[in-house]
Parts: sequence; structure tokens; C-alpha cells
Amino acid sequence: PPPSANMAAKNYGAISLGEDHEEAAYEDRGNGKAAEPELEPSREDPAGSSSSLGWMTLVLAAMPWIGVQALWTTEFVAAGTYFTQELGYSPEEAALTWIAGPVTGFITAPIVGSLSDRCESRFGRRRPFIFFALVWLWATSIAFAQSHKQSLFPAGSPMKLFGLVMFILLDVAVNLIQTPVRAIVSDLATQEQQTAGQIIGVFFAGVGSLVGFGINYVIDHHLKDKFPEDQALMVVIVAVLSCLTVFIGIQLSVCKETQWVKPADAPPSNMCTPFTGAFGAVFRMSRDMVKMAFTQFFSWLAFFCFLPFFTQWICKLVFGGDGDQDKKHTEEGRKYEDGKKFAAQAGIYQACVMIVFSLLLVSLMRLKVPVRVMFSACLFAGAATLVCGRFLVGLDDTLPATLVVVGMAIPLSAANAFPFALVGSMNKAAQKAGKAVDTGAQMGMLNIFICLPQIFASLAVSAMTKMEGLQGGLAESWAFLVGGVSLAIAAVMALFLNDKDVSS
Repeated sequence: PPPSANMAAKNYGAISLGEDHEEAAYEDRGNGKAAEPELEPSREDPAGSSSSLGWMTLVLAAMPWIGVQALWTTEFVAAGTYFTQELGYSPEEAALTWIAGPVTGFITAPIVGSLSDRCESRFGRRRPFIFFALVWLWATSIAFAQSHKQSLFPAGSPMKLFGLVMFILLDVAVNLIQTPVRAIVSDLATQEQQTAGQIIGVFFAGVGSLVGFGINYVIDHHLKDKFPEDQALMVVIVAVLSCLTVFIGIQLSVCKETQWVKPADAPPSNMCTPFTGAFGAVFRMSRDMVKMAFTQFFSWLAFFCFLPFFTQWICKLVFGGDGDQDKKHTEEGRKYEDGKKFAAQAGIYQACVMIVFSLLLVSLMRLKVPVRVMFSACLFAGAATLVCGRFLVGLDDTLPATLVVVGMAIPLSAANAFPFALVGSMNKAAQKAGKAVDTGAQMGMLNIFICLPQIFASLAVSAMTKMEGLQGGLAESWAFLVGGVSLAIAAVMALFLNDKDVSS
């Protein structure tokens, strides 16, 4: 899920922010329930209100999302091409590899979240997982980028299998690191900072996309002659992971965890608890949550008909290139490389629009226009954009292709902010009414409706690439049409969302 997905969830443990802010979990022995931790007065807010967490601390704590998003962007831009050009995968096989992300995320995220919630290490609950995941991420990323040169395996099926296994382990590592990174930020954020958390998440998603696309663009345009041609992905991954490592160092320097001790009367839990909670929440969903869940489903089905495949769409349909391994040094292969460079440049423009639009969301949320209407309008804009990508873009149509990529920044930004702000507002209203709220289970449930459409999109595009007459980027183009229809359905559903509890 996007970085903002769990900002609303409160994970109570023991954590401090340097010397200025400190939180400690304590147990309400009268009713056996965990009471909300108190914030000590800070320099920013001498009164010690619930919003006393400093803006700078919140921003610094969320900075690793720049590196995480840059890594996902690198996958979207370069991984598909690497599978076809270096490992010898067919286009339909390469499309199927995108199933790894949602499947590993669905399995890994709740397990890691549960284990870190119960971690009693003297280094804190989240830090051990973040450090271990970072080391694993470095190892699996480098192994994947070098899988085409494995001396242990001859070219062909063994090498392709090794590359696929390393790609799966890489996705496991990304999900492994982003779960505690997200949790440590949600440990800090108060309920009143929920909307701010959504905006920061969207803003850093845009910055991360800019970093990812920018690194790919600079290396393809200006540094490619500085290293062997087949080492381009390796150089990009090292650069992105270096940025991520620096941002994680910043986060851990401002988030000072203390050892968490499990309360004696805490309810028992096991590895199945996250899954039973998430699936149980599906069957206990309120009418408002049902509408939100299906809006998410159709939104992310559209996004994953676009995000993993727009680079190949540009390379094959707009530039007339061919990414097959045996065409690498032909005229079609050269055009494919030109398309990759152009796609990275278009991605940079998209990331800039995401950054600007995330800042505009602050003003948009203060308008008298209902949030559901603004959300729906953004999704309708994305639907129109994808439909235009199917019918108005062809060979050498570089400007329309750029507008399609850039236009998708609007629905992506909205989907990363509005749904979770709406869920958080509904929970806040329920709490004020004295109702029990399980925010963690709701976020796990929403994760299900984000992962499932990714799997469906990967299977659908892979099947389309096998169809006769849909080569040369036409399969990806028709996938855009499917995405456009899906976003239109989501836009209609968004109009019926409950936004009465959202305040300016």
C-alpha cells in the first residue's frame, strides 16, 4: 500500500523523539485496555496538546519513503526490460513477474507488522527489523541485478529461474523494510496529525518517484558510457539503495525507541492473528467501509494496468522498439533504448506534478466542495487520461504519451491521500460516539483490496500479450483502456463515500 496507508493506525509501545518529545505506553489496570500515551509538553507546544509532535520531526521520520518509492519506481522503469533483454524472458513471462509484489506484500506485511508489534528487543520494536531488512535488501537487489552474469548457471532456464527467485526475494525485502518504517512513523503521529500524515506521504511519494526516475534518466543519458552496458541496473540500484540507507539513518536518529515490555494481561496472539484480523474485518465491514474497499479495488486495478507497463508501452508503441533479447543490438533494440530514456523523462514530469498536486491537496481539502466529489473528479480525470492513452497515442506521438504519463499524477495523488483521510475521520467520529474501532484491522483489510487488483492486472496483461494482433505495445494500450473503465467505476463509487465526518 502507499506510504500513507498506516499513518492513521496507532501502535502503542515505548518510543521517544530525542530529548524534546517522549511517549510511553502504559496499561489501564482498571479495564485491562491499553490507554493512549501522553505526550510531554514540547518546545513547539508548551501546553502539551495532542498535536505537540513537531513538524520537522514528523517530516524527518517519514523521509525513508523517498527511498522506498524510488526503489519501486526503479522496478517499474527497469525491471521489465531487464527480464526481457538480459534474462531472455518473453513479454508475457515478464508481465507475470509483477505478481511477486502483491503476493509477497500480502504475506509479508502482516507477519512483519505482528512480529515487530511484539518485539521485546532492547533496541526497540522496529529498529531490529529495519536494520535486518536493509541488509537483506542490499543483498537481494545486488544478486538480482547480477543474475544475468551468474557463473553457476548457464544461459537459459536456470539463469532465468535464479533471476526470478532474486526478484521475489527483493520484493519480500521491500515489503519487509517498508512495514516497520511505516509503523515507526505511525507510532509518532497523533490522531490530530492524520491529515498532515497523508499529505506528507503523498509528497514524499512524489519526491521518491522524482529521485527514481531522475537516477534512471541521468544514468541512461549521461553515464552509460562510464560502465559496461549490462551493468546499468546495478548502478541504478546501488544509487537508489544508497539514498534509502541515508534516509533510514536520518529516521532512526530522530526516532529513539526504548524497550517494549509485553503487558502481563495482554491477549494471546500468534502468526495467524494479522490474517484472521484482516479477513475478519472484511466480513465485519460497515456499509461505508464496503464502499471504500471497492473504490480502492477498482482504483488500484487501474493503476496497475498502467504503472508496471507504461515504459514498455512507450518503448514499443510510441518508439517502435523491440525489447527481446535477440533484438538488443538491432535497430529495433536501439529504438527500445530510446523509449526507455523517454519514459524516464516523462516519469520525472509526472513526479513533479505529484509533488505540486500534493501541496495543492492542503488547499483543496479546505474548500467547501465535499471530499468525495474532489476524489471522484480526480479519478474521472485519470479515467479520461487512460482512455486517451488507448485511442490518441500511436507511433511517434511523444507529446500525447507524455501527457498521459503526467496526467496520471492526479489520480495517483488523490488515491494516496483521500481514502485514508476518510477512513481516519470515520474512525475518529466512531471513537467520539463511544464505539470500538480496530484501525489496524481496517488497514489490513484495505491492503487486501490493494493487493488483489495487482494480481488480476498482472494476469490480464500477461494473457493479452499472448493474443495475436496485440504485439508492438497494443496489449499495454488495451490494458490502459481496461484501467480507464476501472477508474471510471471507482470514480462513480467515490461519489457515494461517507465524508460527513471530514473537517477542513
